[in-house]
Amino acid sequence: MRGLKCDLDTLFVFLQEREIISESPLSRIYYEKCVLPLKARNLLTEKEIEKLLEDIKAFSPGYLYPIIKMFTETGAKTSEVIELTWDEVNLNDGIIHFKGKIKTQERTLKISNELVKSLSMKKRMSNLVFQTYYKENFTNVKLTRAINEYKKKGNNKGEWCPMDLRHSFAVNYLANGGDMKELQKILGHNNVFDTKRLYDEAVGKRIIKNVTNPFE
Repeated sequence: MRGLKCDLDTLFVFLQEREIISESPLSRIYYEKCVLPLKARNLLTEKEIEKLLEDIKAFSPGYLYPIIKMFTETGAKTSEVIELTWDEVNLNDGIIHFKGKIKTQERTLKISNELVKSLSMKKRMSNLVFQTYYKENFTNVKLTRAINEYKKKGNNKGEWCPMDLRHSFAVNYLANGGDMKELQKILGHNNVFDTKRLYDEAVGKRIIKNVTNPFE
């Protein structure tokens, strides 16, 4: 049923783009998905991410560092980052504009001065912001290969991947008091129910952690 809904979603998105219909009749229908508990994911704390970025910058300042920093600052999906074009980057204002897809919303996010500086030093060999050493377009496999090469030679050999950086971004955001609705907009989820389904556990842990003992 979920696969059938996915095919129908694609059809209805096409019909919306052609302005044949104004809203998909399936927009309010959700199917329960199996979500891994937070402890089953390779989550990194803010300090661990800082250490990771520091090590990657020392290892590969112009190649791997900018793309990994992009993941840690935006919480974007792998496909969004490797398909990012220079048309979607505004270095003068320090913002990134991710175009919406079937499963993600269009959004504009602020990036740090450090990332702006790093991107401004990249040579624009094509319209894509990130390319491999061989001037090829990145794929999930090629990015994983580049990360594994770093893990072999770098100091940070943890079992993390770009999706773990997205999850870590979300959990750390909520742990610092971030709002679930705002997180939905940052991550580009089509609705807040998906965000809650993935990260409600993080909110619960934050609330428990912040509760004070009434007897103290």
